[in-house]
Amino acid sequence: MRISFAETDRQKVLGSIKDALGQRKLADMLDFSVSPGSLTVTIKQLGTSVLSFSEKSGAAGLEYTLSSEKIALTHRAFKGEVTEKIIKIIEKAGGQIIG
Repeated sequence: MRISFAETDRQKVLGSIKDALGQRKLADMLDFSVSPGSLTVTIKQLGTSVLSFSEKSGAAGLEYTLSSEKIALTHRAFKGEVTEKIIKIIEKAGGQIIG
């Protein structure tokens, strides 16, 4: 999975994601964090899963490519459903899913 944002400031991207997440119940289970070179999504409820994305910046903005995922055994049955919810949050935050 690849995600692109027109924004070049990773802290603004993170702020947009957190705003899109809002006060939903999902906000209690998901944590998004950024650091130079990466975006991490942590899912906590009945286990912990971590999606790590590597960052590539350019004139067109920031692009994140899924580089690794560690899915908790208890999350595997819901992976598709949670992935769809994460995609909706990313899109609401102004990001685009590529491929």
